Amino acid sequence: MRLRAVWCVLCLPLPWAMVPLARSQPANDSLPHAPAPQPDSELDRSLASPLGTMFTFLKAVNRALDETRSHDREQAWQIATECIDFPPRDRTIDSGTYEQQKRDAAERLFEVLDRIGEVRQQELPDAKEIADRKLQQFTYFPRRNELGHHEIQQKVGRSISERIAIVQVRAGVWKFSRRTVVGLGALHETMMQLPPAYQPPSTSQVLVGFGPTFQRTPYWGWLTLLGTIFLGLLSGKIASAMFRTASRRMKQRGWAVRGLALDDAASPVSLALLTFGLMIGLRFLHLEEPLADFSWKILLFLYILSLGWVLYNLVDVIELTLLSLTAKTETKLDDMVVPLIRKTLRIFLVVVLVLFVAQNVFGFNITGWLAGLGIAGLAVSLAAQDSVKNLFGSFTIFFDKPFLAGDFIHFDGDTGSVEEIGFRSTRIRLLSGHVVTVPNMKFIDNKVENIAARPYIRRQMDVTITYDTPPDKIEQAVGILKGLLHDGDVVDQGQFDMETFPPRVAFNELNADSLNIRAYYWYQMAGDPDRGFFTFLEHCQLVNMKLFRAFDQTGIEFAFPTQ
Repeated sequence: MRLRAVWCVLCLPLPWAMVPLARSQPANDSLPHAPAPQPDSELDRSLASPLGTMFTFLKAVNRALDETRSHDREQAWQIATECIDFPPRDRTIDSGTYEQQKRDAAERLFEVLDRIGEVRQQELPDAKEIADRKLQQFTYFPRRNELGHHEIQQKVGRSISERIAIVQVRAGVWKFSRRTVVGLGALHETMMQLPPAYQPPSTSQVLVGFGPTFQRTPYWGWLTLLGTIFLGLLSGKIASAMFRTASRRMKQRGWAVRGLALDDAASPVSLALLTFGLMIGLRFLHLEEPLADFSWKILLFLYILSLGWVLYNLVDVIELTLLSLTAKTETKLDDMVVPLIRKTLRIFLVVVLVLFVAQNVFGFNITGWLAGLGIAGLAVSLAAQDSVKNLFGSFTIFFDKPFLAGDFIHFDGDTGSVEEIGFRSTRIRLLSGHVVTVPNMKFIDNKVENIAARPYIRRQMDVTITYDTPPDKIEQAVGILKGLLHDGDVVDQGQFDMETFPPRVAFNELNADSLNIRAYYWYQMAGDPDRGFFTFLEHCQLVNMKLFRAFDQTGIEFAFPTQ
């Protein structure tokens, strides 16, 4: 059901691909040859043959032994005991003791089976076989024709009369027989002399040995896996190229949002098709149940990763849509908020994806994780002091607005334009072209010069002339400079505010090697986004050239340091 849900989300066709990976536990669905009466419950349907009963029992006990949560462990033991046809409870025994006896018997039966050897599917009849052979019971151990069973009797030193048998207790339901339960104590005592038949392989065995997957998978199964991987990669490359080509065409037609959406989906679709090829190829391998479960989880993780990757990339579409809306407004505050929305959505998607995969794919207890986060909160808060300061620094920038994205600022010896304001830091593009990343917490306690916010630039202009200049020439020089700063071109290009900030000129200093004439004028910048520092430099050049020409015509000489 989980795999079908993933296919529905990813819109991948081929309904036959909904069949899950082949597992060591066989399916126990009713076949046309099965008895007509239908079992009453889902558990009964899994007990429709000796094969189904055996693997249902083994899986339930394994789960009960591995489960850490008491509720799930109790459910697993209940399923295991339901696979055994226990004698009715004696009235002298209370129900709690009776349930404990059933659990003990199930555990002893599991330990006996573990010492007999590996349980193989081909050794047990399924629903079709019992219908064809009209079986009413099946003896699993000991059997005369099984060489391994004869060797076990030789090892324990006696002929084993106890039986492990699976019988049909009612139409369509098979359980371990009551005779098995009666003789289970003596059989368990005998079999405990033997070591467990299954032991986890050592590292050396894993490196040099071959497990059931390699032993039982035919060569054509491996070739099929190789072919499906190749086809998955090829189809992914083709699909990715088609998506990107369609994306370029849409962008050329002016459909930027649609083109970006297709471009964002190209790589995730390629991963989904590769995963699809892996899933088909793995169906042709012999996978034991633990390996099949692990493979299934990996495939499901890859499908969810593909979907999460699509959603992660589609945040770019949301950002592009918001930028197109904010471009229509005059304020720059919304332009600063858009990158934060993008980062917030992506962090949110990553957190949700991790939690979803942890709980639904790998079965982790998220509640325990969240409780652990509360315990570790103090340590995290101490380690993340700077991050918290940077976050508050970003709030300070947003609310106090010392500068906005795109403003030209001077901070801590660096001058440049603000490119982006994030949760942790602000990026500044220097005049040299380099990018400086400044932690936001530094803006809280330090001075920031917002050059872009200044309404004008005041220029202090010192014009020096030689000491041998006669007084009338000095007055003429002052008059030339005053007239120049009232010239029409100079006033118009500088947009001088002649009422509030008229130019000021005065002969103010007798320097050691020159006479100094000081002039002040205010180059207006407010209200015109195209006016900046470089247009101010052009205006300075205009004033300087006019001054040079005027002094050259009147014979006034500029002074320079002399001894």
